[in-house]
Amino acid sequence: MLNFTSLKPQINKMIEEKKKLEEDFLEKINLSHRELKLRSKKWEEISQKVGLSKTSWLLAGILGPLDNTYSLPLRPQTCTVIASDGSQIFPNRHEALPCYLINIGSVVLHYGEEGKAKLNSYPKFFYKDEDRLVIWDGRRIPADSSVISERRALMEFQELLRLADENTNLENTVAICDGTLIFWRLEGTPSDFKNEIIEPFISVMDRLKDLRIPIAGYISFPGSTDVINTLRVGLCPEEVSYCNKCPYTDLPELPCSPIEGVTDRMLFSRVLSKPGERSSVFQSSSKILDLYGDHKIYFFYLNIGEEIARVEIPKWVLDDKELLDLAHTVIFDQSKKGNGYPVALSEAHEQAVVKSRDRDFFFDLIREGLVRSDFRVTVSRKGLSKRIPRI
Repeated sequence: MLNFTSLKPQINKMIEEKKKLEEDFLEKINLSHRELKLRSKKWEEISQKVGLSKTSWLLAGILGPLDNTYSLPLRPQTCTVIASDGSQIFPNRHEALPCYLINIGSVVLHYGEEGKAKLNSYPKFFYKDEDRLVIWDGRRIPADSSVISERRALMEFQELLRLADENTNLENTVAICDGTLIFWRLEGTPSDFKNEIIEPFISVMDRLKDLRIPIAGYISFPGSTDVINTLRVGLCPEEVSYCNKCPYTDLPELPCSPIEGVTDRMLFSRVLSKPGERSSVFQSSSKILDLYGDHKIYFFYLNIGEEIARVEIPKWVLDDKELLDLAHTVIFDQSKKGNGYPVALSEAHEQAVVKSRDRDFFFDLIREGLVRSDFRVTVSRKGLSKRIPRI
């Protein structure tokens, strides 16, 4: 039993400490904003330094002044938004069959004179050896939760392409996914698994580019620090920064530390003063993008009104101002319709989500089907205990 009488003073102490930290942190944000303005005046210099420096952080590639802002373009009267999301049921060794399920939810929203919506979900059941196993560094091993999560993400992109191909006759179509376009979790995985995910993903991007349908990854309340990290390189007194050979480690504070802990979201909350404004576009330096070919990923920050969001786009969207403006205005409009979060993504999530009772019913169906077909079914005692009511 939790003793709230003892807990309350500890919470009060935490609040007092947090107030002091908040004041100190506010100065860090102010400093980062001043640095952004300063580096914007000579952005070519910081861009060159970033290109030469070696750090353990992700740095934002700079394409122009860092503090530029761009007003909200007009949204076309007629447009279409396609979105997908996914969820899964992971394998459970306590159940009767080694298997898993991926459920993909999708939404098509048409806006204009004949506004309409199409919602759908599609569950895919994986039970064959070729599905349950993954080729990992030349060996076939059981797919764990990280493998299944990457496969699910790929299926979400493939669903967007399916929706795009079904709506090629429509103008001003934008594809939105929940989260990043960067398969950064693949860094450090064997090349055979990388290829399983990246090659079909590139095919999706190739087709969307041919269709001129911009795709955007929407990240709510982002914790990324790419731009802040670039400013930290600017704070370094060295002509070129080599963090693993830092000559300042004996100092009480490193020259780059004064803005450490600030996120890009906090910084751009100072830069983007009006809802609908977006930041300059920056290039991601994630190593996995070396495999992306012509689809390198760029990003900008967008003032939704309720928060600062990060929006990721491939290079071909950046290079086409019409597509960039379309993605900008449609994503903002979707966020306003969804009270601060794109309504298409909210609806796709509702289609995709697998609740705990759905998960239990899924395994019940498998067991019942096996028993009816006279298969011997073995479930661990732990698995059984979760289904037996207790006092």
